[in-house]
Amino acid sequence: ALGRVYLPQDMLKAEGVSTEDVLQLKSSPEYRKVVAAVADHAEALLIEAEMGKSTLPGVGPLFVQIIVELYREYLIKLEQIGYDNLNLSGERVKINTVQKLMASFKATTKVLTQQ
Repeated sequence: ALGRVYLPQDMLKAEGVSTEDVLQLKSSPEYRKVVAAVADHAEALLIEAEMGKSTLPGVGPLFVQIIVELYREYLIKLEQIGYDNLNLSGERVKINTVQKLMASFKATTKVLTQQ
């Protein structure tokens, strides 16, 4: 992935995980612990976004909820694979078209029922 690591360096260092380990796709319990902590933080931010969406005008709340639902699907998939996104097959965690449509439907339902 272009030789970049998009995880907090301080968290990696605290767990004894090097940037080189990540770039070489060396997964470990310590690495997965960092990914899980980042995912937990992301979920907290998604909750904040949901709480603040009502302050937006027009279709803003719908757009926020769609994004929340899509990212939440990603986090669920990440959890399902044990936070190990450094698999040797090179497959990334992805949300397919049907899941995207379902997330959009779920978001629309949430927004419409909250008004």
